[in-house]
Amino acid sequence: MDDDAGSAARRELLAHLRETLKAVRLLKHDMSTQHPDVPAGTLSVLALIDAMGAGPAPGCHVKDLATRSSLDPSTVSRAVASVVRAGLVERTADPYDGRASVLGLTAAGRRAHGDALAWSDARLADALKEWSPEDITVFTALLQRFSSDLMSRHHQPLEAAR
Repeated sequence: MDDDAGSAARRELLAHLRETLKAVRLLKHDMSTQHPDVPAGTLSVLALIDAMGAGPAPGCHVKDLATRSSLDPSTVSRAVASVVRAGLVERTADPYDGRASVLGLTAAGRRAHGDALAWSDARLADALKEWSPEDITVFTALLQRFSSDLMSRHHQPLEAAR
């Protein structure tokens, strides 16, 4: 691809990427109105706590959550405080380090997380109902490649990654 064609293709990609980000913001907004029990912007925190708590040591620490989500620890701490206040996550004493606390989903948190995921899955299924399984597979592979390539060019580590 020559430079002019490549430049034009990248500009078109950026325009579509902005539209995609707008669609994601709208999806998040709809999520907060459909699932008011899940504080806005915390679904990924619930998902990570759920995933990280499935290992041999139940629960996770805020620091590990920040590292896995590539967010500043203070941002994650605010999100965690929000889901703790909502009764979706509980803090318990770390059995190995009494100074630290371990996060885990409550029964209400598991229900809310499951309901929100089911709603999200239904929205995606509706948006993709005209797509073939092959189209979805190709899109998934390309999106994963794009995300990986973009993240690999992030040169400045976040505080959480230190």
